[in-house]
Amino acid sequence: MIRIHKGDAPAALLAIEQAMNEENRKKFDAEPEQYLSGEKKFEFTDDYKIQAVVDTLRVRQYNKCCFSEVKFTGDFAHVEHFRPKGGVDPYPRGKREYPGYYWMAYSWGNLYLSKQLVNVSYKKNYFPMVGESPRNRTHLDNHVEPAVIIDPGNEDPRVHIQFHADEPYGVTERGTLNVKLLKLRHAHFEEARRALFKKLKSMKELVDAAVAAGMDLALPAMTAIIQELREATQPSAEFSSMAIDLLSGWHPLA
Repeated sequence: MIRIHKGDAPAALLAIEQAMNEENRKKFDAEPEQYLSGEKKFEFTDDYKIQAVVDTLRVRQYNKCCFSEVKFTGDFAHVEHFRPKGGVDPYPRGKREYPGYYWMAYSWGNLYLSKQLVNVSYKKNYFPMVGESPRNRTHLDNHVEPAVIIDPGNEDPRVHIQFHADEPYGVTERGTLNVKLLKLRHAHFEEARRALFKKLKSMKELVDAAVAAGMDLALPAMTAIIQELREATQPSAEFSSMAIDLLSGWHPLA
């Protein structure tokens, strides 16, 4: 997981965001008890996932899943609500709590692109808080929410999650919980990560051997390898966080 700089919302979303979120706030204000009990539930249109939103998120996220850093290669990218819109499920189990974050359902800051597997099978409608802290259940609440799940658009995930070889691990307790909750060590991701790690490690070792043999790193063959390794650490690269930890402090990249 890496920091995502989302920038401004696409213009096509702005009017939708204001109108639809305001409509949901008014619905709640008219019948708060019914919505809090779950007797009434909010219904949402697909306007939060218009093409402009998907296209902009693809660019801002470098065509990578916001959680796993896996590239979208022809597969369907889910528009993920960081704060669940309809209801919130206690983690790891329990009865769903209503309502969800209805007043943020169309908000740019609450939207990301995620792999279907992560969104549907792992993240689901979980949004746990650290300790016993309360979450905001309505647009009238103003609790500071110490969320467990890392928000890559508002904080640097690498403070919490880094890599030993090709395996993510928690630097902090939150990081450990994210690796577990989002299944970042799942075999679905591990195979691709491990293959890339082996490739990058072999390239690094080749350069190290060349240095030990006194070879000039300015030779075209060496500069090409070093440049490919440099590019692997850039935000646009798949699993760039893993590459950063593999190559951190490596003198040819200095």
